Amino acid sequence: MYKKYTFKKVILLLFFLAYIIVPSQSLTIMYELVYRPSTLYKKTKSKIYYLDILNQESVFRDDTRKKSDSMIYYGNGYGMGYPNINEQIYLKKNLKSNQFFRYFTSMISRDKFYIPITNVMNWTLTDDIRMIGNIKCQKAETTYGDRHWTAWFSHEIQISEGPYIFHGLPGLIIEIYDDKEDYLFRLIKTQKFDHKNLYTSEENGGKEINWEVFKKLMQDFYNDPYAYIKTSGYKAMTDDGNGGMKKLNFRESTFEIQKSLREKNNPIELNQKIDFK
Repeated sequence: MYKKYTFKKVILLLFFLAYIIVPSQSLTIMYELVYRPSTLYKKTKSKIYYLDILNQESVFRDDTRKKSDSMIYYGNGYGMGYPNINEQIYLKKNLKSNQFFRYFTSMISRDKFYIPITNVMNWTLTDDIRMIGNIKCQKAETTYGDRHWTAWFSHEIQISEGPYIFHGLPGLIIEIYDDKEDYLFRLIKTQKFDHKNLYTSEENGGKEINWEVFKKLMQDFYNDPYAYIKTSGYKAMTDDGNGGMKKLNFRESTFEIQKSLREKNNPIELNQKIDFK
């Protein structure tokens, strides 16, 4: 089962709470994500994510994207992207209207686009109880993205929220993982959200698309990652390894990106997985 999985090789972060969290209009909840980028290898990666909640809205993103959003908002940055789109886990929730949007940023052109997530989160609550740290948790199950998910949530923390798309339980999700043992989110800590704005990608524009358009965009990117630079006439430079810069070898870099996309192709939404070729 999950306790025997390779996650045991990762240094566990302790999140023992010394108090019961009082429901708040503004809160930051930190989660650790341990995930397997590729089904070809057992190696996992770990990353810290922030669930920022303000009034009836929340945004889930990693530290890099959070800082990038803030810089863009104040006019001091251009945004960040990742060569492998599966590395981007960025979701905006409007809990009042039940609208959810997955955001992406192209690494090369830095174009922004988003996909409305319309899946209904149907939970099955069980009678199973366990302690995670000093938090009493109840087990619940759901399906999303062609994966079966097991969540442990706490009635003691009256926030109907959780990492990424997961929400709607009568308490905060402390831990959630999928049946294929590829993704594990676990609570680290909570703290007060001290801002009056979420500083999200939504405020910086973006084009709405659907999953089919997303797949076409990604296949086009796979075919020629540097098409944008070539058509725009920009010069592409890279580090020469000696503190200087050299002209980018498009052919070599394209092969590297294509290899990464093929190998690290284990998205949360398995039903939207792209067969790169």
